[in-house]
Amino acid sequence: MTRLLSDVRVRVAACVLAMAAVGGLAVVTHPKDPVTRPEAAAEPIPTVVNRTAQACPGPSVGGKLQSFVNAVAPVLPKGTPIAEGSATPLSIAPLPKTSDPVGSLLVRGRLTSTARAAKPVPLSIQGTGPLAAGTVGTSTSIATEGVNRGMASVPCQTPGSDFWFVGASAAVGRRDVLVLTNLDSINAEVNVSFYAPSGALDLPNARGIVVPARGSAELYLSLVAPKMRDLALHVVSSGGRVAPALRDNATNADGPAGVDWLHASAPPAKSLVVPGIAPGAGERSLTLANPGDLQATATLTVNGPNGPFKPAGLSTVQIPAGAVKSVRMDKVLNGEASAITISSDQPLAGSVRNVDASATEFSSMGSAEALSGPAYLVLPPHAQPAQLQVTAPSRPASLRYELRDAAGKVLSTRTLDVVNGATSTISFKAQAGPTYLMVEQTRGSLVAGVTLMPPAKLGEEEVPLAASWPLNTSLVFRAQLGAQPDVRAALK
Repeated sequence: MTRLLSDVRVRVAACVLAMAAVGGLAVVTHPKDPVTRPEAAAEPIPTVVNRTAQACPGPSVGGKLQSFVNAVAPVLPKGTPIAEGSATPLSIAPLPKTSDPVGSLLVRGRLTSTARAAKPVPLSIQGTGPLAAGTVGTSTSIATEGVNRGMASVPCQTPGSDFWFVGASAAVGRRDVLVLTNLDSINAEVNVSFYAPSGALDLPNARGIVVPARGSAELYLSLVAPKMRDLALHVVSSGGRVAPALRDNATNADGPAGVDWLHASAPPAKSLVVPGIAPGAGERSLTLANPGDLQATATLTVNGPNGPFKPAGLSTVQIPAGAVKSVRMDKVLNGEASAITISSDQPLAGSVRNVDASATEFSSMGSAEALSGPAYLVLPPHAQPAQLQVTAPSRPASLRYELRDAAGKVLSTRTLDVVNGATSTISFKAQAGPTYLMVEQTRGSLVAGVTLMPPAKLGEEEVPLAASWPLNTSLVFRAQLGAQPDVRAALK
């Protein structure tokens, strides 16, 4: 056996097969000639995804609450390779292994919805087989009163080991909770680094958090960083994988002031874009986190419907080392659907908080990576029009989108050119049932998100509903992009 393993070719093959087995992906072959990473508009090389595991967090109990999950194995572009075999159902179920499913995905292209629950629990979407490729879900809660009044909606999260959240707070009027979900059969250990306006915080209680197998753990920010505002969190799993989500309940002197999940931000970078700044009146706050050891000088560019411009008095922002800074942007945005491009001499992460005109509901959007292939998003039922906001931050770009109903019927489809540096908006009318959206860039570089904001005037019995959903390239199309894995490290 020792002699056999001494053969380099055998060892390379064993390593590649082991990596494929651990990742749950089929082996992708590549040409022998070197291949460079294409631009965002180039066609990516799909990966065969044969399993899925996603965590769908639930809100805290309180008020007249309805919580549900909508999910779909979407229609994929013609020719996309999928796993072989029969279409084994994917299950939507509570975390314990002994739990019965509360929903199943049976057919590609048809949405599944769980029953609306008054006492929500975290759910997972899991399974193997052909339906796994591209599967997405959205966890949503709606409450008409109490601490959860409003809408909280977030895409179900694929577990990983490294996440950033920007725009959290433990100040008076905020009740932010980091929810850590573990879908695996072994415990996970998590360390959370905190950054505040005063700099990096040393918080021993945020390190060594054990998340039980097929369970969850919660970290209340008011307990570990009391009264601190404008926080950024770096969540790192040092053992096992987790799916984190950050729940935010806000209050003011008049009572509840909204609820939502703070979406994860792209990892810190010297150039970043925060898309999906919702149109309309109300506060719009940009929060930037500088986790590095040097002060950062950031230049802001607003990507509005008519193109880019430098905001007067806010074109340059200084963020101290290890610190977080928040900037009000609503006066320069003029109530228009926009994005913000940030260029910095140090890596930054960022997010924007959208507060409605009545200051009783809000949503947030983190900095996003450019699309490199089709992105899918499940939209819950919505009583107001939803807005797809697409930004071409650096040069002219094009996209194609499809909106489908629960049965997979195309409700709307269009190709669209986006002006260099501008944000284009496509409105989707109110829907009594869930729908799902596909967005694919066909030229140039694009970032995108969907926003939902309440009307300026509500009836006496109406509850303001606000939400933002990021659009990220599906795992199916985040494949090697022509790159070959380097297995030499495994041979040392």
